[in-house]
Amino acid sequence: MQLFIVLYIIHCGILCFVQGQILRISTLFRSGNVVFRWTPSSNSSNYYVFITRDRLTDARTHVYDTQYTVKDAILYDSITINVRTPESLADNVVTCNVSKVKSQIGGRKNISWTAAFFPITRYNIYHINKENRTASIMHVYHEGAKLSPKYSYLTRPFNSTNILFEIRNITLDDAGYYNGGTNVHDARFGGGVLLIVSGTPKKPRINGTLTTLVDTHLELTCISKSTSAPDYYSKLVTLSYTWFINNTKMDKETRDTLRLKVTKGHRYTRYSCTATDEDLESVQSDAVQINPLYGPEQLIFTPKPNVNKYDKLTVKEGDVVGPIFCSADCNPPCNVTWKYKESNGLKDALSQNGILLLQSINRNVTQIICSSRWKNESVEKDFTLDVQYFDDSIIYVNDEWVSDRITVDIQEKNPLQLSCLVNGNPIPTVRLGKTQNGGTVILSEARDHWSNYSFGTEAQCSDTGTYVCYGQSTHLKTSTKAIDVNILCEPRLDKEVQMKTITESVKTRIVIIPVIAYPSPVLSKMIWLGPDDFPTNITTSVVLQLNCVIYKHRVISIISGLEDEKFGEYKLLYEGKVLTNFFIRREETSHYEMSRGHKVVIAVLSTILGITWLFIIIYLLFKKQFLLLHKIDKRKDENHQLETKSMAQHYDDLQDTDVDKNYTALDRTNQESPYEETH
Repeated sequence: MQLFIVLYIIHCGILCFVQGQILRISTLFRSGNVVFRWTPSSNSSNYYVFITRDRLTDARTHVYDTQYTVKDAILYDSITINVRTPESLADNVVTCNVSKVKSQIGGRKNISWTAAFFPITRYNIYHINKENRTASIMHVYHEGAKLSPKYSYLTRPFNSTNILFEIRNITLDDAGYYNGGTNVHDARFGGGVLLIVSGTPKKPRINGTLTTLVDTHLELTCISKSTSAPDYYSKLVTLSYTWFINNTKMDKETRDTLRLKVTKGHRYTRYSCTATDEDLESVQSDAVQINPLYGPEQLIFTPKPNVNKYDKLTVKEGDVVGPIFCSADCNPPCNVTWKYKESNGLKDALSQNGILLLQSINRNVTQIICSSRWKNESVEKDFTLDVQYFDDSIIYVNDEWVSDRITVDIQEKNPLQLSCLVNGNPIPTVRLGKTQNGGTVILSEARDHWSNYSFGTEAQCSDTGTYVCYGQSTHLKTSTKAIDVNILCEPRLDKEVQMKTITESVKTRIVIIPVIAYPSPVLSKMIWLGPDDFPTNITTSVVLQLNCVIYKHRVISIISGLEDEKFGEYKLLYEGKVLTNFFIRREETSHYEMSRGHKVVIAVLSTILGITWLFIIIYLLFKKQFLLLHKIDKRKDENHQLETKSMAQHYDDLQDTDVDKNYTALDRTNQESPYEETH
């Protein structure tokens, strides 16, 4: 079966060959597509079509029509069609070569094709522009061509079928399909050439999601458009692209899409691009800047706290910390806050825009913390404080804080424990001591906040005294607290000191009795019992502390008017209890020799008594006789006072006299304290 094939080609000059015979070819201009059309000899509507584009054959296509369209024919140099019927399977082949000429704006190009014949009348050259409108641009005659400043006909002789003419000062409007013939209809069956005019691509713009998280991939697309003509050609143009980073050209990036892995550094990078068509490069696009989103990885303190070897910031209590700027690399910026940690939890610190303002520090502050929050992420950085402080000393007596008291009374035989507390950081040295002989005896010492001292199972009178709590820090700060501890003890004989007696005469004895008591013994509670166990009139007039020790006393009594019936055992009672007892015997005085101290005491006493009697005698001369007895009684009272003063003076002299060498021991019972008697 024989096929009659008609070929429609848009904007191309074609020379077609049919296997076995040459067919008449018609060309149409329809958006760059080629339409093959054939007329069968029978009424068959079932065909197999094979298309070869530039030697690349497509798979067989089953067609139920008498035409087949090849789109975008201008992309190829040649197109071949082979049409078969299922009955004969005979090849019907047509090959069409597409003629294309490219030029840039302002250039000049020769356009040529071969016409089937040159008509007798004239040959018209037509231009079909991008809007598929046909215009006659030149009329060629046997004897010449119509002249035009835009075109020049170059064929010689003029009636040759080798059509050749020149286009000058080419613009985009000159693009399109050129063909010729006697008329427009006949021109479809002749040759033709497609003129492509390359234009500079439009200024590109960059598309892409510029704000994205770091470590994700981002695609930037450089979008431009070819301005080459005709427009159906520009739609098929593949532009090449150039990318720039901060106006520096990137190598090996020619695609329209740039794929990036987003990092923090992209926030400082600007990207732009250009598009190129046939060596015509567009202007550079507006630069875009990626906005990478990321949270904090680390925090930086400015200035950096000057920590010690234990990574702690040393600060004194009451001092201030700050200002310190806490910065975090975040985009968008993080919310930075400050807190400080105490023993009872976290508390907000004064801060503004990430700056820790002046913060007063107390000893309970252990840490200062900067917190940076970004979306659901947060990062913290802190520094530990070494708060130094030093408190006043505190004394505890039996685990009781004595507060501001300076004197504490403890009953004898009760427990007694002293504790010295000095709070401080660094840990101070704490000492607990007792003042003695103008100095301080250290009872306990500790490199600790506490120094403790226990007085055994029970307190004694000898524990009475002034105790000092002393603290010292490594920074030479000191703190001292003193307290007087008085042990309340009932009067009793001081067995560590001998009881002594001084013999003034056969009828007079001065007795010195050492007594331990706090507070001091009360004279009104003392009673002397004579040998007959009845109270006797013995003068006990002076109670003195021994060597300024408040619990040691000497009770001095004068026993006078001794007669034979008054010699024997004497007892001193305190509140009805025997304090001491001793014997007074009659002694010979012929061999008695007083010491110099005794003589001084007696002389002083005699002088005082003599003066007293002198005043009494003078006074009696001016009084009446009936007052004589009253004056005598009064004189006895005065004698008693003089004797008391005499004993005090005598005691003072005894402090400078080695009385132990002049005393002799009195006989005593088992309840007596050791004593000596001096004649």
